[in-house]
Amino acid sequence: MVELGPHGAEPLLFHALLACQHAADLADRPGDPPTAAAELRSLLAPPYRGHRLLYLLHDPSGALAGWARLGLFTAFQQELAHATILVRPAARRRGAGTALLTAITMGAHRRGRSRLVLDGPRCLATERFAARHGLNLTGRELRSRLDLDNPYLDAVCAQSRPAGAHRRPDFLTLRWNGPCPDSYVPSYLRALDALQPGAAQPGPGVKASPFTRAEVRHRELIAVAAGLREYTACLITPQTGRIAALSTAHTADGLRGEQNETVVVPEFRGQGLALRVKAQLIRELLAAEPGLAMLDTHNAVDNARMLAVNQRLGFRPLDTHGAWTLRLPR
Repeated sequence: MVELGPHGAEPLLFHALLACQHAADLADRPGDPPTAAAELRSLLAPPYRGHRLLYLLHDPSGALAGWARLGLFTAFQQELAHATILVRPAARRRGAGTALLTAITMGAHRRGRSRLVLDGPRCLATERFAARHGLNLTGRELRSRLDLDNPYLDAVCAQSRPAGAHRRPDFLTLRWNGPCPDSYVPSYLRALDALQPGAAQPGPGVKASPFTRAEVRHRELIAVAAGLREYTACLITPQTGRIAALSTAHTADGLRGEQNETVVVPEFRGQGLALRVKAQLIRELLAAEPGLAMLDTHNAVDNARMLAVNQRLGFRPLDTHGAWTLRLPR
């Protein structure tokens, strides 16, 4: 087991991890660009106020057969451990995944966690693996892709602004590349807090961990250090200058982008702002990254509103990912 610091894995280990990742990508996502080095660096970085543990499995020849990463938050979600397992295709169906699962389960248990959440693509092999080891499916996400060379994309984005909006006071557009400007951090935090469970209708028993300036700056530093190029598009109110909606994305290689969170603050929902701000982000990405060919996004399968927005913009479903949970003994 290796605990990773802010600089991630040392170069020789990192290249071995990346080679293993690329072999898995070729088998699991044929035709897709392989995971970029910057993407992997960001995934290996420790979480905000937490730990990133790396578990390695070698074959008899000493080659890396697979690895797992375990994330442990100390600022929030202190009962959870988040993990992923990756096995080189040549080493599959030989017990490698089971060995890695055993290692991360023991690691999470030793650190006082009561639940292990394992993320990965849904397929017959992962479903069987989860069932065999007592993991229960507790979350599902749809991965969708927008082809940025679609000749109709400009027209679709242009139609995202509601008819007649130019005749009344409307939201102003704001964008930034990289870190959030200091003056907008408080409004940015309020918008991100809308992602919390129960943000629209808080009630008893709903536990929220508000975002902090330190957490946001930590995430931004990790992205910069890894080599990700981040973009944020916002709609702000002309009266107060507060962020009403935002959408973010990043790219590691200038070929494939990843669209991250899209948030509409609760009091501004129902006005079509999610569609508008995502269209704004797409236009800015195309201007800043002319070589970008595709934009991927992940959304919960029960998030019907956002999936409808994606469909209007031209995203097409690719596959689904799951979150499986294992309860750990006390």
